[in-house]
Amino acid sequence: MLKLTRDLSKYRDNLCEIKKRVEVIVDHLTDDSISIFSITDVEFLCLQFRKILELIALSSLVANKEEYSKQHDKFAKHYNARLILQDLERINVDFYPRPTKQNIKEIAGRKIFDLQPVTEGFLTKEEFFVVYEKCGSMLHAENPYGHKKNIQDIKLEFPVWLNKIIKLLNHHSITLIDDETMIIGLMQGEEDGQPSVFEFKKV
Repeated sequence: MLKLTRDLSKYRDNLCEIKKRVEVIVDHLTDDSISIFSITDVEFLCLQFRKILELIALSSLVANKEEYSKQHDKFAKHYNARLILQDLERINVDFYPRPTKQNIKEIAGRKIFDLQPVTEGFLTKEEFFVVYEKCGSMLHAENPYGHKKNIQDIKLEFPVWLNKIIKLLNHHSITLIDDETMIIGLMQGEEDGQPSVFEFKKV
């Protein structure tokens, strides 16, 4: 395996943590056992989803760190996913992961890797913010005079969110601010089944 740069290694570490949290969610959703206080199960899963979204945002920050840090001296302390993504969008409109499919073509005896965009079924940037806010609202005590939380409705959304996140990240790319560099991320590498990250430059 090629030695990763420090930033690419951090990107891969984030993908590894996302993968583990996805596995925890899958195990929880397929386990019939529930706690004696069912809302704690919902809160637990909301916490996992929110952590995953924060890791996606922080991964985009890593990918665009150099330009981001020029404009935000304290970027290392940033953690709010909504604010990170809003700032990144001002710096680089292509910051958000783009789900892709990889086709291998052979032209004149050479293998050519052709990336085709996935156009549906993934977590869009707009949905990212909606899920982030919904999960956040579940992590606070309910105001007895406020709007009552619908636990059953949000439980039905869990598998939908999960599938969309998996489709977003399974094979994805991010174009950096210089428009010359692309990062490709895979959630399941061929060698060990673990996430892999590659950097490509335009020729």
